[in-house]
Amino acid sequence: MTSTRWALARSGAFLVAAGALVAGSTQLTGQWVIGSGTATGPSLGAAGVTPVGQTLLSCPGPETAGIAGLAAVPADPTTILVASAPAEAMTGIAAVSAPGGLTLRGQPANTVLATAGHRGDHLSGSLTEASTGEVEATGALAVGVAAAQVGLRKEGDERGLQSAPCQVPRSELWLLAGGGSATRRERLVVANAGANPVTVDVQVHGASGPIASVNGTRIAVPAHGRIGLLVDAIAAGEASPAVHVTATGGLVTAVLEDSWIDGATGRGRDDASPSEPPGNEQVIPAAILSGPATLRILVPGGDEAVVQSRALGTAGAVPLPADPVVRIPGGTVRDIDLTGLPAGAYAVQVRSDRPVVASVLVERRPATGQSDLAWISSAPAIPVLAGSPVPTGFAARLAVVGTGEPWAATVVVVGADGAVTTTTAQAAADTGWVGDIPSGARSVWVRPSQGSVRAGLLVESTDPAGPLVTATPLLPLPVTSTTVPVREVRH
Repeated sequence: MTSTRWALARSGAFLVAAGALVAGSTQLTGQWVIGSGTATGPSLGAAGVTPVGQTLLSCPGPETAGIAGLAAVPADPTTILVASAPAEAMTGIAAVSAPGGLTLRGQPANTVLATAGHRGDHLSGSLTEASTGEVEATGALAVGVAAAQVGLRKEGDERGLQSAPCQVPRSELWLLAGGGSATRRERLVVANAGANPVTVDVQVHGASGPIASVNGTRIAVPAHGRIGLLVDAIAAGEASPAVHVTATGGLVTAVLEDSWIDGATGRGRDDASPSEPPGNEQVIPAAILSGPATLRILVPGGDEAVVQSRALGTAGAVPLPADPVVRIPGGTVRDIDLTGLPAGAYAVQVRSDRPVVASVLVERRPATGQSDLAWISSAPAIPVLAGSPVPTGFAARLAVVGTGEPWAATVVVVGADGAVTTTTAQAAADTGWVGDIPSGARSVWVRPSQGSVRAGLLVESTDPAGPLVTATPLLPLPVTSTTVPVREVRH
């Protein structure tokens, strides 16, 4: 087909700044200078950028516990992994001079599960029942902290490996995962790390548009608590669900678990973390294909979108085997089959004339027996630093991709013994790079030096009962805060 040049309008510095705030790379604080009569001190609006001094990450916790309208089932323990970036990943990144600390708590009981106090430390804790994890990093350790929740069930129909990054809370979330089979369940878990209750509205979109719920979609989430619900209670039987969560009165995090039994055969389970907010470009990293795969796209607005999609491999861009350019009506979801792509490591790039949201489903299906699946959400470009703990006992691969121009990044891996290795990843524009993570590694970090870079982690193993697989994007880490001096002038 004839190539198309996409000139996507941007509104300059405003969108750059807004994107940094949404991604959690900056936090807004206020400084009051009190005087009498004539004002003294810094002028109003003379903002300064300083290293972030406190970071909070929220982990929604076990997906099967506390689900409204579902009989209680034993909750699989969820492990929270927390990693502090080593000094080798922090080159050129400033931190506050105050002593730092990491604390992992289980909520709502406010139980301290683990603590650490040095750069490069790693810690973990276990959650059971309807509990959430909260990671607080302070002082010098507030810069460069990443966390993830990991679950594993090796037996039964709902066996599978699942993971999701712990997140900086926000007011709006988009989660794309699940399907319409009668034996397929989507469990939405929304967590509130704040000290006050938060109201959330849940809207499900499907192949035919927004779905009206007869059971209501407004739910209260208690302070330091969570709610869980079945998406089928809102949109029963929807083949291509996409969930929009909007919070009022606070900020939340969420995961959408997809658990699939095909007749008597378990097809796996995984957590979908929030995709990037609607935009004219979405990039899903770590779409490492070996079997069936699906690209899911939602057009959240009311206008039809013309959407172009392609795969970005280690040798460059690859056209999709089906539907590389499609028209998607406003408010609807479209699934595109990726199975015809040769097995290999890709990122999937979606570009549109209207804002869209996207994610990718990859499956590992042997000829017989049980299988597993992984949902990979679209990821933001990394401004300064991204990272993730690495679950042990599995094979892990890091996928990095740059779009629009040649790119380069430093990849830092902390091994099982704490030893740090550093590698340079680089490639031409619209080209990916994949590296195997050494067995037993504890964390991986990506620091871009050129171009627009995204990254994701795919973890898998071959178990006697069938393959296991999960994937997560690497999220940008909070690095700086913007201090806005504000004065009250008394006359």
